[in-house]
Amino acid sequence: MNSHPAQATITCRSFNAGFYVTSQSPSKTKAALLDAAAFADALKSAVDAERAGQRHGAVGKLLRERMPVLRADGLGHSDHGDKVAARIARSMDAIIKALYKLSPAGDAIALCAIGGYGRRELAPFSDIDLLFLHRPTQKSGDDAALRAVTDFMLYALWDSGLKIGHGVHTPKTAIDFAKQDMIARTAYLDTRLLCGSKKLFNDFHSSYDRLRWGTKSQFVAAKLKEQDERHAAAGETRYLVEPDIKEGKGALRDVQTIRWLYKYVYGGAIGEHKAIDKIMDASERRALQKAERFLWSVRVQLHDLRGRADERLTFDVQPEIAARLNYADRKNISAAERLMKHYFLNTVEVGRLTRILFAKLEEERAKRRPRLPALLPKELQSDEAPGKPNLRIRGGRLDFASAARARKTPRDFFRLFRAFSKKPKIDFHPDALAVIAEQTPKVTSDVRKDASVAALFEGILTKSSDTVRVLRVMTETGLLGKYIPAYGSIVGRIDYGLYRRFTLDEHVLRSIAVLARIRRGQLKDDHPIATKIIKNAETPLLYFLAMLLRESIWTLSDKSALQCEKLVQRIARRLGLSAEDAVLVGWGAANHLLMVRTAERRDLTEARAIENFAKSVGSRARLDLMLVLSVCHLRIVGWQSWDEVIRGQLTELYEASAAWFDGGDAALRDRLEARAAAARAQTKAQLAGWSEAEKEDFLSRLTDTMFRSIDPDIIVRFAHLAQAAQTDRADAAVTVTPRDGDIEAIIYADDRPGLLADIAGAVAASGLSVRIVQALTTADGKALDIFALQSPDGAPLEDLNLTRRLHSALLLAARKAPAKPPSLRRRLGDRRSIFSVAPAVRIEIDASRDATVVETEGLDRPGLLFELAAALAEMDVSIVSAHIATYGERAVDAFYLCDRKRRKITDAAALKKIEKKLLSVLSSGSGQ
Repeated sequence: MNSHPAQATITCRSFNAGFYVTSQSPSKTKAALLDAAAFADALKSAVDAERAGQRHGAVGKLLRERMPVLRADGLGHSDHGDKVAARIARSMDAIIKALYKLSPAGDAIALCAIGGYGRRELAPFSDIDLLFLHRPTQKSGDDAALRAVTDFMLYALWDSGLKIGHGVHTPKTAIDFAKQDMIARTAYLDTRLLCGSKKLFNDFHSSYDRLRWGTKSQFVAAKLKEQDERHAAAGETRYLVEPDIKEGKGALRDVQTIRWLYKYVYGGAIGEHKAIDKIMDASERRALQKAERFLWSVRVQLHDLRGRADERLTFDVQPEIAARLNYADRKNISAAERLMKHYFLNTVEVGRLTRILFAKLEEERAKRRPRLPALLPKELQSDEAPGKPNLRIRGGRLDFASAARARKTPRDFFRLFRAFSKKPKIDFHPDALAVIAEQTPKVTSDVRKDASVAALFEGILTKSSDTVRVLRVMTETGLLGKYIPAYGSIVGRIDYGLYRRFTLDEHVLRSIAVLARIRRGQLKDDHPIATKIIKNAETPLLYFLAMLLRESIWTLSDKSALQCEKLVQRIARRLGLSAEDAVLVGWGAANHLLMVRTAERRDLTEARAIENFAKSVGSRARLDLMLVLSVCHLRIVGWQSWDEVIRGQLTELYEASAAWFDGGDAALRDRLEARAAAARAQTKAQLAGWSEAEKEDFLSRLTDTMFRSIDPDIIVRFAHLAQAAQTDRADAAVTVTPRDGDIEAIIYADDRPGLLADIAGAVAASGLSVRIVQALTTADGKALDIFALQSPDGAPLEDLNLTRRLHSALLLAARKAPAKPPSLRRRLGDRRSIFSVAPAVRIEIDASRDATVVETEGLDRPGLLFELAAALAEMDVSIVSAHIATYGERAVDAFYLCDRKRRKITDAAALKKIEKKLLSVLSSGSGQ
């Protein structure tokens, strides 16, 4: 670091040198480094050597050697994380104090710890924030003396590899700065004298206390705004499957916010002030400490495991962190899943305590502004249950009129939430939520069987203006999980992998939010069919219950659809559905992915695929439910799980199946033929500038299958590509076009064995993933291959150089088979390899009339489609069509196969050979 420290009165600057841990053995023994006296002697020798000009950087080198030992000692006592953080802070105190004693400072400076270091909270790789307080400079030599002290201290600490943030101030300039900068004001709240002048420190502390006393409301408002902005940046949810344990919702920063607000308003830490009993009782203090302790335990282990300041709890470290914190696998749930469940439960508790503190601070302010008590609005004075609700408005919030009665009458819990569902602008009083959270054990089987409670819950689900907000608070109090244990078992649980962004319960709640928006008509342009279904539904409750209970299979040891169906049926009956509707809901929850899987993995231009799906569904009512479940699922599950392609697939599958239900095989065939005819006519109309003869010649070479499976706009683009190639007498042509963040590639070439594999290899070598592929052949033997390509992480593709390179690679592959296979390497940041997926090959002879369907499943990786297609080409097998589906790290590819003479493969020996070959390809990168 070549620049000098900030001048006196210049505000904080942060120098981020980053830690460097030497890979060589420390020059001192561990015992010497840990022994305070021995370290002090070594430090003095290093300082003396530097001052005598005999050694350069000796102090920094000694400190750099001490840091790994200090961290190891901090972590080496099998303690809770908060105690580890305090121990590391004490060790850092010793280092800084020893260094200060060797500086020329004396009592002219007060060296203070601020921020997290001031609170004695240091993770292994935390920043160290310092404040140098000094008297106003009066003589010309004062500045030089001050600089000598700060240079001596800071350069030694920077050379050690520590990340040091610092400020150099007089007490007055420090307070002036804090008035303008809320970050500094917050950091100064935890200022602690390390060494030097007590008088300077006391002057600063007194001035800060005067500032604090007059700006309480300003500080609270600023912290609330800061928290809202932080939560928005983190995705407005605590239920991300790879959370930020420091800045995420309900994480350590929220714990610190609680402590900051309390200390700023009341002048002391929680537990040290006489007002504590009014603001946070003993049980709430214990709950806060427990959550904070858990989060710190995770954080210190994460820092140690990463060897740097990393706050994101990603999939690759979750198992190791779980092991370090002594989690073990249990029946139906792994150690890593248990860790994450406890993480989410603790962040929920932090959210509850935050809500309590904010509400009570607001209530304290309201007491200074006397006003008449508010009356309970008329619409809240009755509900679906008998008798008058035990409710009142207190401090502008919804509360129990009698907490004692509520503790004895769990039905009152549901009446509170039903009232909120009617008037969501009247927030909950924290005392009411505390009663519910405390008394959830009283939600017994008798309460679950209570018809009036079921009626209240139906009102919450189907008549609320903000259904998900109500359900989320019910979840966070523990009430919803106690009322429906199957739901309670998925709270805070993750589907371990890259497919989902959220925990299972958050996924369910967000899907319900989509359902509620569809029901209100807010998504009718995107989902006209689903909107019509919900609008015409005689029993909307069954759709909400199917959505709420569709992850119930995770709670079962026997994860079969039949067992899930039985479980959901029982719950649906208890919640008020008829026997017939309960059967429908049970079937929908147990099979909610059937439609999505069929749309992604089957050729929907074939009548056989539609018939098989419709027969599996069994009724029009089930088909309606299935479409709604599929839409809501796909809108939430992944970053790119929903787009025009999947909407088109679901719409076609729904409408074709509806035709089959209405008129059987004949109606389905008529619909497929009508669709092909309409697409043919639309394509012809769009071929502007073509003569009638040219149009007829081109269209005659395209099969009905093409028109049923490809959008007319794409066929028109293919037509212009083919015409240009014929004009130039080219044997192949390619277009590469960015579309909505993906890349559309259309390939026109002479069909040949292995063509699809060659093209897929060129794609993989370009570092891209295949999202969708349609491989078709014209009547005159030309291949039409259409690819939708994306980056492995789903990020938008807008690099023009990439599209140029891709075009060249695809054109070369289309013209002739490459002389050598492509080089396939994982891109930096590709995390699929940290998971394992059991390889599987499923063969279905009856899934198609003219081809054998072979479905492969395995760990996704660069070039997987190329390797599978190349393996099939080696066996002299033709790929009629391929259907690509990716679920995070898991790839499921379905191939429609024929032999070289375009005959369906039915020979058992040939099929066994195909299965063995494909399993070999999948196993080579399965992660097993």
